[in-house]
Amino acid sequence: MKSAQNEAGNWDLTAFKLLPSAKPPLFHGHTVRQMVSSFFWRTKLRPFILEQQGKQCGICGWKPQQEQDMRHLHLHEVEEYDFTNKVCHLLDIQLICRKCHAFHHIIRTEMVSTKEQWHDLMQHFVYVNDCSPDVVEKFDRITAKALLSEGFDSEEWHPRSAEEAAELAAKPARYTIHPKIPFAEELEGRIRKKGLLYQTES
Repeated sequence: MKSAQNEAGNWDLTAFKLLPSAKPPLFHGHTVRQMVSSFFWRTKLRPFILEQQGKQCGICGWKPQQEQDMRHLHLHEVEEYDFTNKVCHLLDIQLICRKCHAFHHIIRTEMVSTKEQWHDLMQHFVYVNDCSPDVVEKFDRITAKALLSEGFDSEEWHPRSAEEAAELAAKPARYTIHPKIPFAEELEGRIRKKGLLYQTES
């Protein structure tokens, strides 16, 4: 692993294979997965992606040794957000293990993890990134920089007023599906039936 910190003490995020991330509050609870039936997700999409992505974590490479541990491989929705129109663009679906997935929801993970669970996650972070255990002491700073790089401090993430926040919250979230995603047309059809498929004006 190349050096993650230069002489000025600035973190080079490109040196990390696994980084903390978060979903904007405006889009909490709004996912394509929740817009389609759980039966479709469990019995059609998930089995396809498991086979497509080799039944292993796309970040750390972890692979279940027993069938019962397959549940620890999660489908992670890679999204991009349009705050103005309140649109969630589904760009990809990655197969990742539950530990790597925890870092993609780092704010919630920190709130719900026990001391032992958090220690285990930090060890995973060190292992995946092949870095010094000392990095754990600086994890808050790494998280802060990672979230800032995603725009966490922008007005889009945090509306300027209560009125603006209420107005945005009242709007229904809509969705787009990248065509490379398995069963993209079927996913679009299911979302269209609910009137939540976002289409730009031609």
